[in-house]
Amino acid sequence: MSITKKIRTALRQFDGKRREKSIGLEVWFLKLLGGQKGRSSTLLKPAEVKRVLIIRNNKRIGNMFFLLPFVNQVKSLYPSAEVELILSDPWQGSIFENLGLSQIHFSQFGLRTIPAFFSSIKALRKKPYDLILLPYGGSSDRIVASMIESKNVVAFYGRADAAVCSHTFKYQGRYSHFALSCMELLEQLHDAEPSDYYARLVLSDVEQQQARDQLVELIGEDNSKPCLAYFRGARGAKVIADQDWQTLLDKFKQHYGNQVNVIEILSPDVVKPLTDADFTYSNGDLRKLAAFLQQVPLFFCGDTGPLHLASSAGAHCVGLFTVTNIAQYGCLGEHAVNLSDLAAINAAELLAELGLE
Repeated sequence: MSITKKIRTALRQFDGKRREKSIGLEVWFLKLLGGQKGRSSTLLKPAEVKRVLIIRNNKRIGNMFFLLPFVNQVKSLYPSAEVELILSDPWQGSIFENLGLSQIHFSQFGLRTIPAFFSSIKALRKKPYDLILLPYGGSSDRIVASMIESKNVVAFYGRADAAVCSHTFKYQGRYSHFALSCMELLEQLHDAEPSDYYARLVLSDVEQQQARDQLVELIGEDNSKPCLAYFRGARGAKVIADQDWQTLLDKFKQHYGNQVNVIEILSPDVVKPLTDADFTYSNGDLRKLAAFLQQVPLFFCGDTGPLHLASSAGAHCVGLFTVTNIAQYGCLGEHAVNLSDLAAINAAELLAELGLE
C-alpha cells in the first residue's frame, strides 16, 4: 500500500471514530433537551393526524427547492390535516407560498440568533402536534424536534434520530436524486408504491402577469424575437468560464440568425454582463425572479440556486453540470435538460428536445 493510501485510510478511520463519539454526545444532548418525551409507540393512522410539522433547517437555497416534492406529497397524504413547516430563515418562506400550508415558522437556528430561536420554539410548544417529519434528519432538525411535543416523530434510522423519534425507517436508497431521496420515508411510512413526484413552486396569476409585463417593458412592445436568458453566478468549481458562455451563446445566435434577445440575469455577485447580452435583469425577490424566468422561453444556468428556482417554476431550463452529479442534483421534469458537455451542445437538437421548435 502506498503512503498516500495509508494516510487516506488512517484519516477515514479517524473520521469514523470521531463521528461515533460525537453521535454519542449528540444522543446525550438530545435526551437532555427532551428526547422522546411525549412520544407514542403507536403509529397514528392518516385520518387520525390533525396537525403535521415538517422540519428542515438548512440555509442553502437549492435545498429549499429540493424540499418541494416532499411538502407537496405530505399535503396529498394528509388532506384534512393542518400541515406546517419550519425552516431556518424568513427569506426561505416565499418558496412555499400558495402550497396550502397552515403556517410557516422560522427557527433562526444559530449562535447569533439564540433569543429568536427560543422564541420560535416557545411558539411551537403551545400546542402539541400529531406528527413531526424529519425528511433529511440534520442535527439542527433533531434539536428542534427534541424540544417540541408530538405523538409521532418520524425519520430515517440513525442513532441520533432514534433518540428523538417514535418511529424510524431504514434508508434503502431507492432514489439517486437528492430531492427524491426523502420521498422514500413517506413511502415506507404509508406502505405506498413510488409515485410521480413534482417540485413545483406555485405562482399566482397576478405574479405571472406582472412578469409578462416586465419582460415586455424590458425588450420592447414591438420586439417579437425569441428570448433566451442565462445566469453565470456560481460557487467554486461550478463557475463556468466567460469564454465558454460566449461560445454557448454564439451557437444559439447563429441558430436564430442573430434574431434573438439575449438576457443576462445579474446578481450581487455578477454585476457586469457579457458583451453578448442585449438586456439585463435582476431581482432580489425570489418569486418575482421565478415568475420572470418562467416567461422567458429558454434559461441557461450552472448548478446553482437560480437554476432550481427556474426549474421549480416550470421554466424551460438547460442545467449545465460541469462538476456536480446530474443524477443527484439535476433539474426534474420534462421542461428541463441537464447537460455536462458544453462543447457537444447542438442548438437545434436541444430546442427540439425541449419542444421549443
